[in-house]
Order: sequence, then C-alpha cells, then structure tokens
Amino acid sequence: MNAGIDASFFNNRLSVTVDHFQSRNYDLLLNVNVPDITGFSTALKNIGEVKNSGWEFVVNTVNLRDKFEWNTDFNISTYRNKVVKLGPEGDPIISGGNITMIGQPIGMFFGWLSDGIFMNQAELDQGPIFNPGARDRSRVGDVRFIDVSGPDGAPDGIINSFDKTIMGSPYPDFYYGMTNNFSYKNISLTVGLQGSYGNEILALSRDQVANNRARFRQLTILNNYWKSEEEPGDGNTPRPNDTPTGNFRGTYSQRWMDTGTYLRINNITLSYVFPAPLIQKIKLNSTRIYLNATNPFLITKHVGFNPDISRNSSALNPGNENYDYPLAKSIILGLNIGF
Repeated sequence: MNAGIDASFFNNRLSVTVDHFQSRNYDLLLNVNVPDITGFSTALKNIGEVKNSGWEFVVNTVNLRDKFEWNTDFNISTYRNKVVKLGPEGDPIISGGNITMIGQPIGMFFGWLSDGIFMNQAELDQGPIFNPGARDRSRVGDVRFIDVSGPDGAPDGIINSFDKTIMGSPYPDFYYGMTNNFSYKNISLTVGLQGSYGNEILALSRDQVANNRARFRQLTILNNYWKSEEEPGDGNTPRPNDTPTGNFRGTYSQRWMDTGTYLRINNITLSYVFPAPLIQKIKLNSTRIYLNATNPFLITKHVGFNPDISRNSSALNPGNENYDYPLAKSIILGLNIGF
C-alpha cells in the first residue's frame, strides 16, 4: 500500500509532500535449521515473511524572493521492518554479530552487553564471572559483562552464551537531507547536507584495532585504560592484556558497537556568471566560473572512517563495518564556456 499527499501554500512559496508505504515480502530465501541426521546444519528454503513500512516528508520553501533569493529543499524519511515468519519452527537466524528473529527487525546486533570493568577485588567477587576457575576467567581490570540469563532462564552469576542478547539496531530512527540555494545577481551558492540519526554500527575492525594487544596498533580511545585500583582510568577501558581473559575478545560484544549518527556537508558550490554584455565582446555566449567542494565536513562521534557504511555481505548482516574506506574529499575550480 502506498499513499501520499501533495500540497502548496502561500502562492507556491511552501510545498509539502507526504508519502507512506506498507508492504510485505513473502517466500524469502533463507538458511533454516535442519536435523543433523541430514548431514547439514542448515538448508536454503523459500520461507520467511517480513513487514515493511515507512514515511517520507519533503518540504520545499522559497524563503526570500527579491534581489537576494534563498530556496530550501528538505526531506526526512523513516524505514521500519519486522520479521513475521521464519522457517517451519520459527528458529532465530544468527549470522555473525546479527540475529534475525520473529517480532524484531532483520539483523539486529546480537552479543554480550558490557557494564564497565571490575575496578577492584570486591567488585570481582560480586561477579558475574566469565569461565570461573579457568585460566581465562575474569580478573580485576577486565570487562564486566551483564548477566542476562542462564541455563534455567535466570541470571546465574556466570557469563556464557546464555547471556547474549540484542545489543542495538542498525536502522536509523530517521534519514534526512537538505539543500539551500542562495543567489544575488550573478553570484550563487549551493550548500547540501545529509545524514542519519539513531542507528548503531557493529565495528568488526575492533577485533584488531581495539583488542588491547601489542601486535596491532590500537585506537586512541583505549589510552585511558585501567592500571590499578589507584589508577582506574576512565572506568570503561580494560587493562592491556596479550593473553585474553574475562571474555574481552568474545565474539561479539557491546564493546564492538559504534554510533552511526552523523551529519555530512556533502556539497558546497560557489559560482559566478559573467555578465552577457561583457562576454559577448569576446564572442562568447556564456561564461561561468565555480568552486566546488565535495564532502568537506563531517560531524559525528563515530570512531571509524565512515559512519555511512555500505558493507553488507548479506541482507542478514546490516550495519557491519570492517575498515570501510572513507569517502573522498575534493575541491574543484572550474570554468564553463558557451560558444
């Protein structure tokens, strides 16, 4: 189903478009669990159902209309999906650090939630502990994970696979974009921006650059780490340790999560059109000189190269980042000549 409204006001100085859609996808091709007696753990089947919905709002305004002109184009959109059906038994599909399950959007992030670090022995004694009594058990200065559940469905003071849960969503609350066009006589300026808000990113690159091991260069966000009870650091960064303990390098955990919220100025163009009487003297029809900047500014708390990630090896793994290449920046000085 698709529905929309177009409206204009104030002698077309304000126009608004509202669109809403709802759809369902049937017979999705998915890997579903099959009995081990078949010799396989999963099999591809055309089974699965997803409900999709979204809104889009577009606003165009003429802010000033005189010698100095100013127009604005603004859009904001949302997208939601929900899994309605999965396989004959409805079993969740876990793919890396993403989980697809009935009642949730496709590919929600799935892993261990963290709760700071064990600052001292007293906190360690209170738990919960990863792999108690073993060589890689939790120690003072290690990450404290949240005890979500256990074999009996209740927290048991031990961190293991039962404690994995949904960590966040790869889907923004909304996407947006805006373009402002300014002009005065022969001079014009265009400024465009776009971004998203509310989504998270699973930073697979942190398996190397945020694992507190000396064999890889580490992110500077790890510099304020726990050293001792007297020097606890920021209270969230564990001690450096080349031999992993306390499930710090467990795949996957909330420590791999990064924000996907950003605002990018993706285009700035300043141009000047030479007056016709002037250029006609040199036998030209038109001449325009311009300066264009592409992706000059990015505002975000994202630690990686590019929060607008595009790496999707599978529809079941949205929002995964693995050393995504940054978008190129450029500044171009150009001249358009018409004969």
